[in-house]
Amino acid sequence: MKGGSYIRVGDSDMLMTDYEIYSLQSYNDHIIEDKRPNKSASIDDLNKDSLIKYINKVKINKPNFSKNFFEKNLKLCGITDSSENNIYPTLAGTMIFGEYPQCYYPQLFVACVVVPGKVLGETGDLGERFIDNKRVEGTIEEMLEGTMNFLRRNMKNTVIIDDNGIRSNRAEYPIEALREAVANALIHRDYSTQTEHAYISVYMYEDRLEIINPGALYGTNKLEKLGTDNMMEVRNPNIVRILEEKGSVIENRHSGIPTMKREMKKYNLPEPEFYEERGSFKVIFRNSLGITKEYVENQWISQLNEQNSGLQISGQQRNKKRKKLIEEYKNRILDFCIKPKSAKEISNYLQIKSRQYLSSNIINPLIIEGKLEYTNKRSVNARNQKYITKNK
Repeated sequence: MKGGSYIRVGDSDMLMTDYEIYSLQSYNDHIIEDKRPNKSASIDDLNKDSLIKYINKVKINKPNFSKNFFEKNLKLCGITDSSENNIYPTLAGTMIFGEYPQCYYPQLFVACVVVPGKVLGETGDLGERFIDNKRVEGTIEEMLEGTMNFLRRNMKNTVIIDDNGIRSNRAEYPIEALREAVANALIHRDYSTQTEHAYISVYMYEDRLEIINPGALYGTNKLEKLGTDNMMEVRNPNIVRILEEKGSVIENRHSGIPTMKREMKKYNLPEPEFYEERGSFKVIFRNSLGITKEYVENQWISQLNEQNSGLQISGQQRNKKRKKLIEEYKNRILDFCIKPKSAKEISNYLQIKSRQYLSSNIINPLIIEGKLEYTNKRSVNARNQKYITKNK
């Protein structure tokens, strides 16, 4: 290869973009972007009441900190920085304590959109491109709350009746999972000069919700490390520390992704999906409409591809794999249902989220084959219906 720098993308070596070169260089040079001085502003442009409240809270746990004068504490916390004999708010200080941060950084906002369909560009019955859209501005905390209010307003709600007959309302997605994802986007996005003209996007589709924030994973962080016990490097250490000390957005570091996964599991929905897209990072949450037959099978095939060192599987091979997987699941069900089991128990045992897929492709065929039967044959749709292996 001649000229330029290259990066490995899948099975190919691609020429690095200007952003990728800058990201690598700034990481190697230990440049902390959130401490960059905002030379268009002054301390007077920060909310003084919020600053005093924060500094007083920090003093409680740091006795030596209380010996300093107020202006020095602001600098020690990364809220202000000296440059050319002047004191300026840092980017972190502006985005957390600014009266109106977008006055200095117009593109650092969240664009929230509800799309009438499954693809951006589809139109609704009246020809509308968007069902709802909003530009959410303010500090990081204000943008988090504004985005969550938008999501709550536009999410569908259903009535759930549990096994005891108790009714409750449930949102389309678990609120806590979405809150963690939006907070992560605001806190960990790239705030460098390379991306400060890019905003965070939140798209609500018919079958899924996507959150896209500027900036690839930082430093040596990898997708496979997300949500594990591995220590992750932090792109914006001052923003993270200040918000941790404030206790309004971050409570327990590194618990965000495990929380998303746990909450989605409670809703019997797929785990969130994470994608790095050469300059941006995307999180996808799928609702019940997103758990299609194709989605389930694609997940299976993706797992098989990983097990086979990323080798591509042809259409004919894919069909064989599908049939083999279904047969394996059938055999597991027959062993599992020697004692009667409910559909929920079978679903949890096989870790298949889609009840419809499980029923139409595995359970019903087994019943037709005479290998599985209902325990309540008089009412096959009974709430307490269970399945038992026949002649096993």
